[in-house]
Amino acid sequence: MTNSQNSELRKQISKSNQKHHFIDVRTPQEFAQSHIEGSTNIPLQSIFMMANSHLGKGDTLVVYCASGMRARQACDILHSLGFSDIVFAGTLSAANALITAQ
Repeated sequence: MTNSQNSELRKQISKSNQKHHFIDVRTPQEFAQSHIEGSTNIPLQSIFMMANSHLGKGDTLVVYCASGMRARQACDILHSLGFSDIVFAGTLSAANALITAQ
């Protein structure tokens, strides 16, 4: 992720008046190894079943994984489920950079 992309994500998050949820779509094992404090682990394969019961449709969802591939898929799924304020953070390190820059 470039600095300009990171800057745009920070702006998108800061513009939102909604509550922010960092969603880690990696496996529980990956999540146990490292994650953003306060983030919610909803593995990609469980996103259909868990999204509506764990997330508010009006909240800002910041989605990340290890490489960005699962996060991109999760963003598409969340959008199809009716979530509209979704931020694709990409990787864990990029999501961490968003937090430290705020």
